[in-house]
Formats: sequence, C-alpha cells, structure tokens
Amino acid sequence: MVVKISVIIPVYNSEKYLRVCLDSLLNQTFQNFEIICIDDGSTDKSLEILKKYEKQDNRFKVLMQTHAGAGAARNLGIKSAAGKYIQFLDSDDYFKPDLLAEMFRFAEKHNTDLTICSSGKVDDMGNIIETGSPNFPINIDKVPNDKVFNREDFKGEIFSLFTPVVWNKLIKKSFLEKNNLEFPPLKIYEDIAFAHSLVICADRIVVLNKELINYRFNRPGSLVRKRANHTIDAVKSCIYLGDFLNSRGFLPEYENAYRKAFINHIRAEVSYCKDNEYKKFLEEFKTLMPEHWVKYQSALRKDYITPEYLKDFIGDKKVMLWGGSLFIKQVLEREKEKNPNILGIIDRNALLAGKSFCNYTIYTPESIKELKPDGVILTVLSDNESIYESLSAEFKIKYPDTELLPNIFDEVSVCK
Repeated sequence: MVVKISVIIPVYNSEKYLRVCLDSLLNQTFQNFEIICIDDGSTDKSLEILKKYEKQDNRFKVLMQTHAGAGAARNLGIKSAAGKYIQFLDSDDYFKPDLLAEMFRFAEKHNTDLTICSSGKVDDMGNIIETGSPNFPINIDKVPNDKVFNREDFKGEIFSLFTPVVWNKLIKKSFLEKNNLEFPPLKIYEDIAFAHSLVICADRIVVLNKELINYRFNRPGSLVRKRANHTIDAVKSCIYLGDFLNSRGFLPEYENAYRKAFINHIRAEVSYCKDNEYKKFLEEFKTLMPEHWVKYQSALRKDYITPEYLKDFIGDKKVMLWGGSLFIKQVLEREKEKNPNILGIIDRNALLAGKSFCNYTIYTPESIKELKPDGVILTVLSDNESIYESLSAEFKIKYPDTELLPNIFDEVSVCK
C-alpha cells in the first residue's frame, strides 16, 4: 500500500486523553494513512498505550526520544514519514471521522502545498465550548473559502490570517523538503515560527471552512494554563521567524506583516500575565532585545487600564463590552462593585450566551438591538490584530444606530 498521509503525533504524558486521540484515527473514513507517534520521554503510561495500539494495527509506528519538546518530536516524525502529505495531531485533541478524507480531497483537487481546516473547542471532558469562531483558528472574515491563494494576495497580513498552530494543516511533504522547513530548536512556542514559515513559503494554500478537529482548550496541565511563565519564549519564536524571513529574502517585502505578527503575539501572551509575571517578562524582553524592544511597546500590557480607568472611560454612557479577553477579565475581577453602566459582554460564540463573565452576563451580538446600549467598546485581545478592522466593519453594517466607542486599548481620551 502506498501511504497517502502520514499523521504525526508528539506524545508526552497524555495517558488521560491518548486513547480518544488514537481512536479518532482508527475511526477515519479515509484508510490509506500511517500513524507516527513519537513518545517524548513520557513518565506516565503513554508509551505503554502506544505500544498496544502498535501491536493491534500495523499502520502505527512508535518512535521514542529523550524529552526534547513537541517540535523535535515532529521533526523526527517528518523524517520517518512515507506519506505524500503530513498531518499533525496533538495527543490531547481528536479528529472528526471525515477529517483525513476531506483534507485529502481538497488537497488533491487544488494541488495545494497547504490545506487548512477549522476546529471546534472542547473542554477537558470533551464537551463543546466553542463553535463557529470567526477568527480561531482561521480568520474567516479575511480568507477565501475553497479558493487557492498565497502570500502575494495578503502581503500586509499574511501572518494574521491563521492562528499559528500546526494541527489543522495538511502539508505536502515535497513542499517541506523543497523549502527545507522544520521546527526550530525551541521547546515551547516552536509552532509560531513553523506555522508562519509554512504560510509565507506556500505557493498554493486553500481553506476548507469546516470544523474537522476537536481542540481541547485550557485543559489542566496544558501549556495554555502555564503560558504566563513562558511569555518570553513566544518572543524568541518571533525572533527566530524574523531570522528565517531574512535568510529567505522575504523580510523586506513582508516586514510590515512580520511586525504585525510580532505585536499580535506579544499582545496575546502578556494578557495571561499576572503582575509579577509581567514584570519578569518585561525585564527579559528588554534584555533580549535591548535596541529593538521599544518598536513593540504598543503591544505591551495596558497597565493604566484599571477598574477606575474603565469607569472613567465609560462615564455616564450605558455600554456593552465586545469580547471577554483575558486582560479585560483581569480588570473586571478587580472591581470593588459591579458597574451598572456595563450592560453585558458581547461574544459571537453562541454557546456562551447567558453565562457569566466576572459580574456580567454574556450576550450574542444580536442582543445589541434588544438592550439598546448607548455604545459598544471593543475589548478584544486577539492573535489577529485585523479582527479590530473586521469587527468595526461588521458593526457599522449590522448596527448603524449604535455608536462604536473608542477602543480602550488605544491610548485615547475617555469617551464620556
């Protein structure tokens, strides 16, 4: 059998989720694939589980390495892969049954270097907590669906189109080899540099706007829970990306897109930081980039935004906040009492409607017409800075009778 797809799974202490992950591959409607699992020095029963699956199905291949991180594990998997295409999967996530069939069909139809699908978010128990997100992991407002494009079509924002993850991408192996693409020697945030390298090098990209992956979000023990301690590593990955772009001759033409990506990643990561973590990061950032850190100062956490600042910013207006970012959550959690002028939080994830965010109820955007606020403030922090532009454009079309107030993350005068 000629292998069409090599599924590569780095595994590290994932025994709780591993069987669900592996069974999602056994349940695929597409069958012409191999599964390369790389145990990254697990200390739980992950390797034992992998060995059992390897005995039961000859499509499984189990490799082992001393703990070196997911990037090193994936590099090892790529070198061992026999498939025409590479598909990554994280050991705590799982595919829907038709993922490989759909992705392979799209890749063959469009002769792509890179085929990208969407995903839903599930919690630790597998319950769906988000579906239909307009900007994770794909900025649906921007990219064409079922149509080939590349960097030339989005020169100023090529890095803002996708969340830099690798598990939602089917990659032609010959494309990786031709461009000599591999994960950088980083243990954390290595996917930032690699995923952005994919989209800048690919001549043929296509998006399949279907949620074919269940991404387990914010699970106990995951990097998301610990990332505030590793914020500086996101900067290191961005620096690695800049060196890569420079070495390949991309930097002069795509410098604005790169700078935007760098800012977006800093903005997203520092939002996770508590005060002591942020102080540590800032010291490390200035040490790491003593001559250049000021260029990215606009992305740094807005510490002047306190509950008191927010109250003054709102004034006497009755407002809604669009987007429950981690940073604004930290601000609201410090409120001594609920602000009666905040009518609620707007979120496009319909599954959150009616739930609480700090002291406030979450509503869908359609509730704007019912609640009739004096204005709406964008409080979104996103990996995609272009979401501000997208939301602004959407807002003006759908809610022309409601004022879009100044963005609180811009250093402007209060809106009262």
